[in-house]
Amino acid sequence: MGGNSSHRFVVIPRASCLTWELFPLTLVTCFKLLLLRKQARDFMHHHYISHAADARAGDVPGASVCFHRFPLRDGRRLAWSEFGITRGFPIFYLHAAGSSRLEAAFFDAEARRAGYRLLAVDRPGLGESDSHAGMSRASCTDDLLQLADHLGLLEFGILSAGAGTGMALAVAAMAPERVKLVLGVSSQLPVCRAREALGCRMLRKSLATVLQGILALRLTFANSTPEQYLCRLSESLAYADRRLLGDPAIRFTLTQSTYEAVRHGVSGVARDTALALAPLNVSAASLAMPVHVWLGAVEHLGQYSSVPSFIDSLPQGVLHRLCNHGRYFFWRYSENVFVTATRLLKADQSIR
Repeated sequence: MGGNSSHRFVVIPRASCLTWELFPLTLVTCFKLLLLRKQARDFMHHHYISHAADARAGDVPGASVCFHRFPLRDGRRLAWSEFGITRGFPIFYLHAAGSSRLEAAFFDAEARRAGYRLLAVDRPGLGESDSHAGMSRASCTDDLLQLADHLGLLEFGILSAGAGTGMALAVAAMAPERVKLVLGVSSQLPVCRAREALGCRMLRKSLATVLQGILALRLTFANSTPEQYLCRLSESLAYADRRLLGDPAIRFTLTQSTYEAVRHGVSGVARDTALALAPLNVSAASLAMPVHVWLGAVEHLGQYSSVPSFIDSLPQGVLHRLCNHGRYFFWRYSENVFVTATRLLKADQSIR
């Protein structure tokens, strides 16, 4: 949880590595976790969610960020908050896996300076957005485009963090005439971008249940809170990131975003994390707009191994490696992201 930036991204092996020998073990694991789910869910309601209520009451600075809900065609409600300035060029913010719209607070100050309007959206089951049992990249893309229609936005950009970049690319591929640019920070993409084999798809779908059980059991037996999560997170970070996490303002924002992500329990976090592993079925030809991605150079790049090759395959893809910065550089340093956005938008206007 946290900003996925606050989350580690687990890259699923290629379909050829997912043999049917793993399937019975997965089913047994899921069955055991289902038996424990009710007990863990009850504990979640009384323990973790009560902490979230305290945070929303004002214990966590910034908890007063207002939000809006939009009724979608299927009756669900999609939540979003606004950062930056109201009259700026609109950029949708897609948070990291298992995080929430409040993660966009990291970009608020620079968005204001650069004159952008950030529209941060909670994916289904996270924060204030209603859950969706049939959640997929296609359904999330449709949700976002419905919101854009509701707001009267004919053109917009997309800024994403971590595994949110996969969702950003799916939206851009679906509506290339509306998405003017895609900006990704610490982007993470699934290794497999082709269609899934049947066994791979079944394993991934069961992963949400496995993750939900693991998260709930950890909270039950480890008595974990977002503050304790941040302490564990800091132990695994590069030195550059640990220094940033020592900033009280950054810790407050991460804590708030983490509480918000589990507002309705851990099922939304589990489902969102499992979705991040789904293949990215988009072609380079459908992404003709500028796509810029920033990665911290001092962080181990194993989990980002699929990002450079994919960005290089795009017509206007650019990868920025930031020296002396870690995975979570954007917690404080995001000026260059908006400087780049301004340059790209001016170039687009001059062409037209």
